[in-house]
Amino acid sequence: MYLEVYPDIIFILNFFIDFILLFLLKLVNKKSSSLPKLLLAAAIGGLFAAINGIFPWMNAVIRFLLMYVVASVLMIRISFGKLMAADLLKQTIVLYLITYFVGGMINSIYYYTGFRMFVVHLGKGMAFSNISWKFIIIMFLIVTPFMLMILWILRWYQRNTPETYDVDLILFDRCIHTKGLMDSGNCLYDPIYKRPVMVIQSSLLRDLLSPEFCTDIEKAKKYLGRNNYDMEQWNIRKEHMLRLRFIPYQSIGKSGVLTGINLDKVMIHTGKETICNEKVTAAISDNLLSVKNKYQVILHKDLV
Repeated sequence: MYLEVYPDIIFILNFFIDFILLFLLKLVNKKSSSLPKLLLAAAIGGLFAAINGIFPWMNAVIRFLLMYVVASVLMIRISFGKLMAADLLKQTIVLYLITYFVGGMINSIYYYTGFRMFVVHLGKGMAFSNISWKFIIIMFLIVTPFMLMILWILRWYQRNTPETYDVDLILFDRCIHTKGLMDSGNCLYDPIYKRPVMVIQSSLLRDLLSPEFCTDIEKAKKYLGRNNYDMEQWNIRKEHMLRLRFIPYQSIGKSGVLTGINLDKVMIHTGKETICNEKVTAAISDNLLSVKNKYQVILHKDLV
C-alpha cells in the first residue's frame, strides 16, 4: 500500500484531516481555540499516524492506545486547553462521531476517485502536474453532497444539545460559580424596571446570601402565598426589602408571583468572551431546574 511506503504522505494527509476534524469539533461544541493551537494539534495527530505507518508490525493494543486514546486526548488538550474529565470524554466522543462521518466521506473519495494518485504525487512533489477539469468537476460533485450532509448533522446536533455556560453570580461581597442554561423560552421581565429575568435554583441562596437574607426571603414567600401584600406586616429588614423583586408569571394552566432578588452582577462565560450584566433580577425556584443537576440557572436570551 502507498500509505505504508510514504510516511510523509501519511503525515500530510492526516494533518489536513485532523485539522478539519478539530475545526468542526470547535464549531459543534462552541469551544474557544486559536489557529496555531489547531495547527499544532493537527500536527500531533499527523505525527502519531506517521509513526503508526512506519511501524506496521506494532502490537494491536499499543496501536489502538496510541491512535485512539493518547493521540485524541493530546489533540483535544492542545486545541481547547485543560478540561474537566467529563468534558474531555464528551469532546472525545463527539470527535469520534465527526470522524466517523467525515472519515467515511474521505475514505470513499480516496479509494474510488483519482484522489489517491493525487496524494501519492503530492508526496513526490508532482501534485499539480496533471489535473484535468473533468477531475475537478467530478470531485466537486462528490464532495458537495457530503459537505451539505455534514452541515445538516452539525446543525441538528447544535439544536438538540443544551446550550450551557459557566456563570458567576455576584451580590455584595459574595460570588458563586455555577452553570446556566440558555433557554429561549424564558420570557420573564421585571414588571417595574422592564429588565430580563433569569431563574436560579433556591439551593444557591445559602452560598450567595447571608442567613438573615435567606430568612427574609422565606418570610416574603410565606406572605405572598397567603395573598398578604401588606409589606409593613412582613417584618423584613429594609436593606433586604430593597433587593427583593416580585415577578408575575403565567404558563399553561398556572400563574402566580415569583420572589426574586436583584443581583449586582451576572458574569456569563461563553468561551469566546465574558459578558457582564449589571443589576440583574433573579427569580427564585424551589424546584430542581435540571433533573441531573447539570445547571442551576436558567438564563434569559437578552443576557447573552
